[in-house]
Amino acid sequence: MATHTPEQAALAELDRLTSAFNKAEGNVEKARKPLHEAIVKHLRARSAPPGVIADHTPYDRNHVGRLGKAAGVPPLRGPNAAPAPEYDDATQAAALAELDKLTVAFKKAEGKVEEARKPLHEAIVRTYSSRVLGPGVIAEHVPYDRNHVGRIIKAAGAPLIRG
Repeated sequence: MATHTPEQAALAELDRLTSAFNKAEGNVEKARKPLHEAIVKHLRARSAPPGVIADHTPYDRNHVGRLGKAAGVPPLRGPNAAPAPEYDDATQAAALAELDKLTVAFKKAEGKVEEARKPLHEAIVRTYSSRVLGPGVIAEHVPYDRNHVGRIIKAAGAPLIRG
């Protein structure tokens, strides 16, 4: 049976929690991409007004408009405006149902990031407070730089260790 020093155990815990955190953040990106694609698809198809689309996503109307503009969707107003659309109730309902489903998946993925962030921050504070590792070494094993590690420690109320 291998014996681990406190430093090795702390690094292993930080690496494990960082891996879980990075995986959760990756899942947010995987959920964000189809949501953005669906928003653009429904803006382009004029399935529903942008404000209604925004009501069924985690974004405001302005951000939905920016997504459409970045994808080359013609605006509804202005000199380059597309013809005024007529929205079909059945098409709008189907589009909003798709957006609702994708929004739920996105928010669930975001919640997992928060669930992964809490134990990571607790381990950072615990490792620092126990004087096992300093902020520079901790920063090498977490997704934060040394300054952010210090802010996490300070926000937790842990006493700063000098020298």
